[in-house]
Amino acid sequence: MRNPEDLAALHIAIIGSGAAAMAAALKAVEGGARVTLIERGVISGTCVNIGCVPSKIMIRAAHVAHLRRGSPFDGGLSATMPTILRERLLAQQQGRVDELRHAKYEGILQSTPAISVLRGAARFQDGHRLRVELADGGERIVVFDRCLVATGASAAVPAIPGLKDTPYWTSTEALVSDSIPKRLAVIGSSAVALELAQAFARLGSQVSILARRTLFFREDPAIGEALTSALRMEGIGVQEQTQASTVAYANGEFILTSDQGE
Repeated sequence: MRNPEDLAALHIAIIGSGAAAMAAALKAVEGGARVTLIERGVISGTCVNIGCVPSKIMIRAAHVAHLRRGSPFDGGLSATMPTILRERLLAQQQGRVDELRHAKYEGILQSTPAISVLRGAARFQDGHRLRVELADGGERIVVFDRCLVATGASAAVPAIPGLKDTPYWTSTEALVSDSIPKRLAVIGSSAVALELAQAFARLGSQVSILARRTLFFREDPAIGEALTSALRMEGIGVQEQTQASTVAYANGEFILTSDQGE
């Protein structure tokens, strides 16, 4: 095991700049190491940019809209149909994202001299060297003692015939959409699918969820049953045991065919 005093001699390369990457970089610097952090996209990773933060802001706005339409206190607090100005909600959401990105990531990196940031895409040249294609052109070789790959995850897109030729959304595109679609089909039955399905429904979309089996069948079928009932009570269509077979796009609309029909 390396002696803690030897940490100062290490150069650590970290690919990615999300929560895991930042925690590791700061801990390494705390022990005296020198860090090169490599990011090909936006600093701060999934949670702040396209995950937890924007989704929870959108979900909270949708919850407020839902409560204004009706609540257990309507006898004393009259219900009001809200006007949804999506572009203003989006500006507020993205403003908070930008604020947190700077406060929790960019600002800290700028004030930590032991961490160097390279903007570009990294690949291994051998066991101790990375070749980085820089975002502004050219390449750089990064020689390291230790390397952490902290690149996170991306949306899983099902191999449905025709889907790749359509302007489909993953959660990333859904969260930054500047409008609320009149109708929305959600393929999936886990947490991200369901929370966004409910949010869009509460903001005015007519939503249909297509679940290959049942909701939350991998996590907890009993919770899935309760969610199915709750979502249907809000007017959200839940089609269980339904497999999308083809997807097409024409005249601004998707045509989705499943074993339950078109």
